[in-house]
Amino acid sequence: MLITDALLGEHAVFYLFLGHIEQALPALDSLSSIQHRFAAFAFALEAHAGLEDELLFNALEPHLGVQGGPLAVMRFEHNQIVDLFRKIESAADLDSARDFARQLFPIVRRHFQKEEQVLFQMAARFLSEDELSTLGAHCAKRRTPLVGLDLP
Repeated sequence: MLITDALLGEHAVFYLFLGHIEQALPALDSLSSIQHRFAAFAFALEAHAGLEDELLFNALEPHLGVQGGPLAVMRFEHNQIVDLFRKIESAADLDSARDFARQLFPIVRRHFQKEEQVLFQMAARFLSEDELSTLGAHCAKRRTPLVGLDLP
């Protein structure tokens, strides 16, 4: 599987998760309920961003550069998203947590759209199908322990 296909599949799950949280947000009536709702989402999205950065972005650096280009924008947005997760996690009150969440939703969606419409296309142009498949295999290997756990 191509890494771009794997990442795109994860985006699909994140869109659903994001929509579910966004829809539930007005009814969440305590700070802890918002923070708990975002905790799993933050964990999963940060792991996803780590894979993108470590595997895909690093493979694209020789072609796109590091300074001031699309990869710099993607990394900046990853940091912006993590910062908003931290603000939700440490919010002092319900209204602040809701405000941070409302800021987060469009940033995540726009970020995914940039990756899907621009960055993944650049990956297809600059990296061979073999390279994308090898990166996809590395991505799958990193996900395998999550799938193959022996649970009681």
